[in-house]
Amino acid sequence: MLKTALLTSLLSLSTTVFADVQADCSAKMNGEAHCEFANKGKQKDSSCVVIEVIRAYDAKMYTRPSFGSKGAALTSEKICSGLVEANDIRERTPSNVWSVNGTPMSPLAFCESDNPWEKASTNCIMSTKVVAN
Repeated sequence: MLKTALLTSLLSLSTTVFADVQADCSAKMNGEAHCEFANKGKQKDSSCVVIEVIRAYDAKMYTRPSFGSKGAALTSEKICSGLVEANDIRERTPSNVWSVNGTPMSPLAFCESDNPWEKASTNCIMSTKVVAN
């Protein structure tokens, strides 16, 4: 009897599916951001992310080299989904402030180059990073 109860408890734990909130975010070079949070799990939950715009080249490529070389990141403010029901989607278009090392800046200003052959939109890579609620 005890073994049966224990086995039943373990099986129910192993089949439990939790929330799975995933963010799909994009940002324009002027700093406008948009995120879509989809909960693919079975329980309601929330998630928070930041968008990072990461330099792809050496500092000398950029108009503002003092803000870093390849790998330096401009980060958005935290963007949170709010509570998302299971199998639902929440869209967020926050009024966002971006900064690098505490200095406010747009992605365009962070990624632009004095070289006319280099376009700001190709000088950086955007990624979304999950952060604590």
